[in-house]
Amino acid sequence: MNTLIIGSRIAKEEQSINFYKFDDGDGSLTFASGFGGIELPTFQCFDNEKKILYSVSEYETAGFVNSYKVDPALQCTLLESVPSEGGSPCHVALSPSGEYLTVANYMTGTFNVLDTTNHLYSVYCQTYEGKGPNPDRQERAHIHSALFNSTTLFVADLGRDKVLRFDNEFNQLASIDTPPGCGPRHMTFSLDGTTLFVLCELSNEVLVYCLNQKNPVLLQRISTIPSSFTEQTTAADIHVSNDGKFLYCSNRGHDSIAIFEWDNASSTLMLLGYSKTEKEPRNFTLSPSGSWLLVGNGSSDSVTIYPIDKKTGLVGRVIHKIEIPQPVCLTFI
Repeated sequence: MNTLIIGSRIAKEEQSINFYKFDDGDGSLTFASGFGGIELPTFQCFDNEKKILYSVSEYETAGFVNSYKVDPALQCTLLESVPSEGGSPCHVALSPSGEYLTVANYMTGTFNVLDTTNHLYSVYCQTYEGKGPNPDRQERAHIHSALFNSTTLFVADLGRDKVLRFDNEFNQLASIDTPPGCGPRHMTFSLDGTTLFVLCELSNEVLVYCLNQKNPVLLQRISTIPSSFTEQTTAADIHVSNDGKFLYCSNRGHDSIAIFEWDNASSTLMLLGYSKTEKEPRNFTLSPSGSWLLVGNGSSDSVTIYPIDKKTGLVGRVIHKIEIPQPVCLTFI
């Protein structure tokens, strides 16, 4: 069985990080262990080699990054808790070598890189200035996520409509200027690494960039919601299927997973349809086999599990559901 970590947007007095065993045969989850003592663990990542869990504490004014050693029985021991160097840390990501951990501080627009070799310490930290055209959401820089490939680090700045780029030594390269007001949030690559998909929270669309040239080239903009939907909604999370043929995005408000087919030959996304979720699908993940889609419904206090037709990419009706307070990050280890 695989193990799923669920981080919840709740206080440290509650059991805010939980481990579940996932049965890939029938898509069911069984509780294994959990712990509290960590405030607002809204995003996490896992070092499979060192067996270390990294999680944020999303304090609005001054956040923290926490590291835990995870033993075979899924019991966790706190190793360190260090300042995130900004407010509302909302995303962490490990470099391919595991040597570095990026921290996106949303509220203060601060991007921080921690060395993980012996102890967590900052090797790069920058608070960005500027704003975007949306006065309510883009009044300042808002760093939201980071994504590594073998040569480049990409960093989404929702507040300034930019995707920052760095080389392997954290020297800043030319940034990608995304369309005004779109609010880049999360990113992922095509399976061959030649294409960057940028999910835009404010404009509810995916931007498709070709990475084969010196500077990324925008190839396509495609909406994650139906044109007929006029209520408030914001895009949240994005993942590519294990075979690279399909792309999935979550919508909070429309409360759905948008399903796209990826044509690698023409570098084009085509909308296939939507799978309805419960309230606020802030985060989701695909099972390691690619046969299941698991959704953290932050405002429904639930994780729902759906089968995926691996031939068509379409998502079936919910098969299983667990109740858990405010699940906002799902990570398989």
